[in-house]
Amino acid sequence: MHGIWRSSLLSVVLVSPLAWAESPLQSAPSNERVVRGVFSAAVTDGGDDLAKVQFKNADSEKIKAGGLLMVGAGVLVAPSDSPFSYQLTLNYHFDSITAKNGDASFDRMPIEALVFYNSGKHRFGGGLTHHLSPEVEFDFDDAPRETVEFDDATGAVIEYNYAVSPSIWLGLRYTTIDYSPSDFDGEDVDGDHVGVTLHIPFHF
Repeated sequence: MHGIWRSSLLSVVLVSPLAWAESPLQSAPSNERVVRGVFSAAVTDGGDDLAKVQFKNADSEKIKAGGLLMVGAGVLVAPSDSPFSYQLTLNYHFDSITAKNGDASFDRMPIEALVFYNSGKHRFGGGLTHHLSPEVEFDFDDAPRETVEFDDATGAVIEYNYAVSPSIWLGLRYTTIDYSPSDFDGEDVDGDHVGVTLHIPFHF
């Protein structure tokens, strides 16, 4: 299952020439503010184990609180004559396991507000991430469907990007966040994770 999502992310990279051919921070005169849309994606790993599925052939897979794939879109703003840019995105972050006897998944909706310092092909940034409706769901043949909900959670992000072309930024990020169960008193779940990121700015 995880291989399917990684292949999907690779296909996004392959079609990226559809993005515009100029750098988002150099495509307007210096006295104008640059406003662009931005598509974002990340492959992530880390955090506490939320579920483990054992298959009949002895293989197993885990769902972690920091995995696995995040996709989203938003707005990138670069004020004139400033090395700083501002990125606001709405994302869908999820991990899932599918087996013959059922499946398990972890879903949440991160809203991220990041500030970047731009220097040539490099940008360094960080900011806040707010995760809406974190939820783990189990649906197996030998048990009733079960859902575990968590409170909305706020965390912090640091990120580095490198412009491999005028229309593609690749990078690394670290996110720290904890999830608190909504329906019962229990220990917080550690959702800290690292990720490999892709950002593709585009014209509206």
